Amino acid sequence: MGFCYRCGNPLEMRTPEGDDQQRECCTACDYVHYTNPRILVSCLIYSGTKILWIRRGLEPCRGLWAMPAGFMEQGESLQQAAARELHEETGLKIDPSGLQLSVLSSLTFIDEVYIVFRCFHEEVALPLCNDEILEVAWLEESEAPWEQLAYPDTEPFMRSFYREVCSGKFGIYLGEFSRLQQQLMKLYTDASM
Repeated sequence: MGFCYRCGNPLEMRTPEGDDQQRECCTACDYVHYTNPRILVSCLIYSGTKILWIRRGLEPCRGLWAMPAGFMEQGESLQQAAARELHEETGLKIDPSGLQLSVLSSLTFIDEVYIVFRCFHEEVALPLCNDEILEVAWLEESEAPWEQLAYPDTEPFMRSFYREVCSGKFGIYLGEFSRLQQQLMKLYTDASM
């Protein structure tokens, strides 16, 4: 941040009294600038056994495939943020209240929390709606671009979701992405329970 939000004086890295981590602290007043994880939301939209994918038009990972996703804005619920990002990236409008939780994950190496929702929607043609996206496609698992994933650590979640779509039995997963390991723990195996 560089300068104090309150008084405009420079910030320095130090451990505030009563804290256990270094933080940016004002050199003149008591202000402490806390940098907390950001919330990233995504929608897994399916129709039959197909899932909606996007091919990214911007860096990072331009030209590679991912799920529609983006960051939560102030004043939004998690579901509203996911529905907004889906609409911005694909043109598809969905009712946020129809979204069901699918994945809750920590991306500790980039200080983000990743929350994924799922929703059924009839397969429809979706025109490109902005420069962020090169392509939008409804793909079967056999057609999925596994070798061209923007975020390869998402592959286990995506393959698991394809299995759920085929079986009609959905779960909620808790996972943690790290550069060294992937953990996936099934918490809830049947949406009807």
